[in-house]
Amino acid sequence: MLGRFRDGALADRLRPGIVMPVVLVVALTLLVVAGALLGARAAAVGRSAVGDTGPVLAGVDLPGDGSAGPPTVVLSASAAAHPQADAVRDLVQRWTDARNAGDLAAYRATLVPDARVDPATFTDTARTQRVGSVVIRRLDPVAGGEIVVPLGYVTTQDPAVAPPDVRVQRLCWQISAVVETASGTPRLVEPRPGSQLRTPC
Repeated sequence: MLGRFRDGALADRLRPGIVMPVVLVVALTLLVVAGALLGARAAAVGRSAVGDTGPVLAGVDLPGDGSAGPPTVVLSASAAAHPQADAVRDLVQRWTDARNAGDLAAYRATLVPDARVDPATFTDTARTQRVGSVVIRRLDPVAGGEIVVPLGYVTTQDPAVAPPDVRVQRLCWQISAVVETASGTPRLVEPRPGSQLRTPC
């Protein structure tokens, strides 16, 4: 009887037509599980490197009324300890106020002289956009008289003038701004590739 089982029933169960699909299903299941684990790990690493999304990205508690929050720029304790904290905060405040007022001349005055600004785009965006909840997290000096300034803020806007990939009314931003100080007057450098993160909030 045992011999028949070995020679017959077991052989039937192990036919290639049965074994191969089972092996493929098991392998596919293992790949899906491994992919999920690796994806979760990558997401955790990404969040720890660049910050989370939403309110955590901006670094503030979101206003419950759907607004961008107050336009006053604040310094973290770490940023406030830097010798140029007040000058940089004043620069970022003027940048914020100019955007909120739609004042192109005042906005240009916060940027390095060779910064490229499209007047039509600025005016169209400023028509509905409001900037608020601005937090300067740190001031990190780098070579060439520049300071990297990680900051978070919130914007509200007409979705039609929001970035094309996130046509929403409110966005949380994290930016690594660069301030040039070599001329004696702090000015903001144009955003560099990869220096901005934004997410609906």
